[in-house]
Amino acid sequence: MFSDMLHAFAEYKVLTAVLIVSYALLLFVGVKASRAVRRHNAARDAVLKKLREEAALRQKYGALTRETALSADAGELLHGTALCVQRALEDENDLTAAFRALPAPKQYVYAWNYLLCEDAETLSAFFRLNGKPLTDAALEGARAAFDVLHRDTFERGYRMFDPDDETVSVLPEDVRKLDEDFAAERDVLLRSIQQYIADHTDPLKGE
Repeated sequence: MFSDMLHAFAEYKVLTAVLIVSYALLLFVGVKASRAVRRHNAARDAVLKKLREEAALRQKYGALTRETALSADAGELLHGTALCVQRALEDENDLTAAFRALPAPKQYVYAWNYLLCEDAETLSAFFRLNGKPLTDAALEGARAAFDVLHRDTFERGYRMFDPDDETVSVLPEDVRKLDEDFAAERDVLLRSIQQYIADHTDPLKGE
């Protein structure tokens, strides 16, 4: 029987080649599909994990107290408080108008979150990725919460990326120096923000 199969394969070389390629493609497609399913499941699990973490943070910092603020991790406090502010904006049709209507402390916290906890990995990236009124709120917040020394770096970045201000250099080496200075100050800024939040718990409570 085996010799008959070999004879048949020899007789129908083209058919045999087609069958071999077909089986190889079938195996390849199966492997690709399996990998795609795993990637999809991993992405879904990551999204669900993030949603659970955000819900827990909103619950933790929704009823904010001074004691809670001062005892929290500064980065988690900022992100959790900003998530509570974000929830109040999610259903608004005019996000810009709704943001401007927020009390100043909520505007500051929301803007700081984009600066220190969300997409922007550097100060220059924050200004490249965002515009007014978010950058204005972050600037006003810096003036309200940061000491003069650390406020200067943020104000320098604001002027660099302000299209109406042509007095500040934006050469690559200047931008690099800006980002390095801001990165070195990050922990100090978070502690300043933590103190600001602790001092303004009433306007920051709830959604």
